[in-house]
Amino acid sequence: MYRKDSIIIEEWLKRSDKALLVTGARQIGKTWLIREEIAKSGYCKFEVNFIDQPDLVDYLNVKMSANEFLVKLKMIMPEDCKPQETVVFFDEIQKCPEIVTKIKFLVEEGSFKYVMSGSLLGVELKGITSVPVGYLTVLRMYPMDFEEFMIANNVSKTTLEMLKAKFETCQPVDEFIHQKLLSLFFIYLIVGGMPDAVKIYIATKDIREVDKVQRDIVALYKEDFSQYESEDKKRKLISIYDIIPA
Repeated sequence: MYRKDSIIIEEWLKRSDKALLVTGARQIGKTWLIREEIAKSGYCKFEVNFIDQPDLVDYLNVKMSANEFLVKLKMIMPEDCKPQETVVFFDEIQKCPEIVTKIKFLVEEGSFKYVMSGSLLGVELKGITSVPVGYLTVLRMYPMDFEEFMIANNVSKTTLEMLKAKFETCQPVDEFIHQKLLSLFFIYLIVGGMPDAVKIYIATKDIREVDKVQRDIVALYKEDFSQYESEDKKRKLISIYDIIPA
């Protein structure tokens, strides 16, 4: 599905000499979008997911010099990951914050491009966003907005351009089009912008199936609290989370 942030990542791949940190809530499509853009760019990708590969946390998240870190990194990279042609993608970076302390050296050394991704809760609690200015670009992603939702539901480019023109010139939209899009907006209020929920809605048009996905996401968020805080703080986080609707 189309995401506006694809443009930012594409531009970073083409022109930036900094590292990139993509952060945001869980389940909003960060990992998927990074993989998609690297695949389209023609770069070779070396990916490390610190949740799926916990042994690499022990391997890389230790005190060492930046040069030692780079040597250890190259030792686990496949032969086809050549310098100047490879993007190193560290996913779930909150599990291995030691990497962020080395990012200045890695960027200056210049062998590879580096992109990192992490859930907003983990990144903020680990203080990962407080890194040296000039070496890291931070992109904060959000769930799909209504325009992205319209595109996912096959609203034509012509219609979107018409809406933009009408908005900029303060002209009314044709009533038939207005009612159609208003109905879609009401659906967006129910489905929301989480990509998995949107995907299920497009495939089934069944709100009951969407509700199942949403409940799974809520359960995952609550489970996620336990990774970063004490039991007492976990209970407080869940309590606060549960009263948000009220």
